[in-house]
Amino acid sequence: MSNDRLLLQDPPLGFLIGNRFELLPPVTWVRRLRRPRQADVFLLSYPKTGRTWLRVMMGQMLALHHGHPELARVELGARMPRFEGVPRILAKHDGMPQKKTAAEINPDRSEFAGCRVILLVRDLRDAVVSNYFQVTRREHRFEGDISTYLHWPRGSFEGMLRYYNVWADQRRVPRDFLLVRYEDLHADTAREMRRVAAFLGLASVADETIRASVEHGSFGSMKKREATRPADGTPLAAGREGDPESFKTRRGKIGGYVDYLSADDVAWLNGRIDAELDPFYGYSSAAMPRPLA
Repeated sequence: MSNDRLLLQDPPLGFLIGNRFELLPPVTWVRRLRRPRQADVFLLSYPKTGRTWLRVMMGQMLALHHGHPELARVELGARMPRFEGVPRILAKHDGMPQKKTAAEINPDRSEFAGCRVILLVRDLRDAVVSNYFQVTRREHRFEGDISTYLHWPRGSFEGMLRYYNVWADQRRVPRDFLLVRYEDLHADTAREMRRVAAFLGLASVADETIRASVEHGSFGSMKKREATRPADGTPLAAGREGDPESFKTRRGKIGGYVDYLSADDVAWLNGRIDAELDPFYGYSSAAMPRPLA
């Protein structure tokens, strides 16, 4: 059994030193100099909050709106084709928090000062369950049942809670900041895509463009594409054949955590969320999040 397989349970010394190194102020200062040159807009998220879904829809929207089909076929990142008038978007898991303990997550987000940031979030209860299947069925970085993972200090709920609270506290650091919630994307995908379009500075996006982008990113469409693609490391690469829990497009169900967690684990999560999560996100022990102000 290799350390690589159990990264969250038995991380190598070099990995731990690297996480501590990232907390040093000079590292943040250097990144602050680089960030504005990397992208016009950063799409940030904790893993398994729907970033691939949003990214697929954004790519299609940019492709249709600007008339460059290739924008729909690449990730939003360093290899994104450059076209005049098209915003450069960099999608990333901000600091790889899914591999860290709460203490290793940098509370200083000043590296994004002067930048424009979209932060995508999801109900922590659904996100932690989705991450469990990611690290056990796709990445093989954890072994154990879901209850053990839930309480594990590295790469699980503790770090997720810390990550959310850091961004709630630091949300005024970027020049512009847009919060997008997974649940709102489900409730009215077209409305949320219009919010994203406005934040990107896209003028007069046609209704047909929004409709086509939403359809392109629909759960059924993405699931079908993933099922027919090889496991080659691409964003929608299929998981293990015959194992639906290993797919990146796994369920997409809001409140699906109740199908996997015990009553005691749900009660523990609800208590932590109600007592410790910043109310900025609108999440609580309630089944659905409250509307954002």
